[in-house]
Amino acid sequence: MRARSLLPLFLLLPLAACGGGTPPAASSAQSTSAAPAPAPTAGKPAKDADLAPLFGTWALDPSQCGGQVLKISKSRFEGPGSGCDISGFVDNGNGSYTATMTCTANGQASTERISMRPIFAPTGEGIDLIYLDRKNLASEVLRCEAP
Repeated sequence: MRARSLLPLFLLLPLAACGGGTPPAASSAQSTSAAPAPAPTAGKPAKDADLAPLFGTWALDPSQCGGQVLKISKSRFEGPGSGCDISGFVDNGNGSYTATMTCTANGQASTERISMRPIFAPTGEGIDLIYLDRKNLASEVLRCEAP
């Protein structure tokens, strides 16, 4: 049931990350963070070893890993049909990291920031994502196992 209710949000993730316009108002599948978003200049450069849990292939539910996925590496943030170049990560000092990205959609480039916090869920590893330049649009994705 959870995967079905979050599917509309997952389809919006690439749009939010790549300057696809302002996402629709929050619904039951979308939420905003209760905690204040990290400032863009807060923190220090993140260490590669600390970022390792963020990298890999992710989906809203492990059963969706064969379909629409999100791929994150040190240099790219890619969703279905879209992607952004990551120019760097900042350690926010609270267990989260903010990626600064350059995204291109419809021939226009934009800079986006996304806060990522590694989490552990009952079904495995995950990441809490907060799109800082999109009114703190929040989502949670879970790791897809390697084939």
